[in-house]
Amino acid sequence: MTQSIDIDKISDVLVDVAATYILPRYNALTSGQIDTKSGPNDLVTIADTEAEEALVRILPDLYPGSIVIGEESISSGKATLGPLKEAGKMVWVVDPVDGTYNFVHGKREFAVMLACVMDGEIRAGWIYDILGERTMTMEKGAGAYFEGRRLNLTNRNDAINATGHIGKKYFPKEMRAHLEEQRDKVKQFYSLSCAAHEYINLATGKADFGVYSRIKPWDHLAGVLAVTEAGGVIAKWDSSVYHPSDDFGGLLVASHDALLHQIDAIFIKPILEDIILKYGK
Repeated sequence: MTQSIDIDKISDVLVDVAATYILPRYNALTSGQIDTKSGPNDLVTIADTEAEEALVRILPDLYPGSIVIGEESISSGKATLGPLKEAGKMVWVVDPVDGTYNFVHGKREFAVMLACVMDGEIRAGWIYDILGERTMTMEKGAGAYFEGRRLNLTNRNDAINATGHIGKKYFPKEMRAHLEEQRDKVKQFYSLSCAAHEYINLATGKADFGVYSRIKPWDHLAGVLAVTEAGGVIAKWDSSVYHPSDDFGGLLVASHDALLHQIDAIFIKPILEDIILKYGK
């Protein structure tokens, strides 16, 4: 299936869905509208489910034959990642509220993330910063844009001068001490607890690198396309080829290839063998 994608139309859809289902719930959730998934900090709200359900209805109407996979439908067992591996499928992958913990606690760092995958390739993506009313769009071979400006990563910082995103709490316990021990090898690293906002920083050059231990497609597809279309690079920890259906392993993101190799040498390579032995690749 080959269909052209109207980037602006989908951007408008995300704005409308956010205005209808997400923004009215900000700082207005009741306890009965918040639930947990894998743990006490892994939250889902009525805003997540209603926004995802809206996109499940809207996107196939706009693009007949396409299907929608969402974080919440995967988490509830209603959907699988299988369609991402099938040829000829137009698949939308949505994270209706990336940064749900922040959303619940009244922080600003949350967003809608959406990617379109066809024949194993990320063809397009969107990151909508709801409170900032800013949209980042990206299309395979056509560039990444933020607030109307085409993105081009020109910063060539080396590791000691580089700022990055690493959320230690998401890493295996065995890795956290190592990450902290290596902190002085870079300028700084920190977490926003929101992949969408971290990828905005990475694709605009506000951050130079990211190290991720969880690579669920809804958290990374749009961001990976944004960074690579802006001239940056990505790699899996074990150097295997990254595929949109990947949901296990780790990911490195950097503004340029030399920095990616430096970050790999600092944070991952020294302990990769032990991690693979315990958790797999």
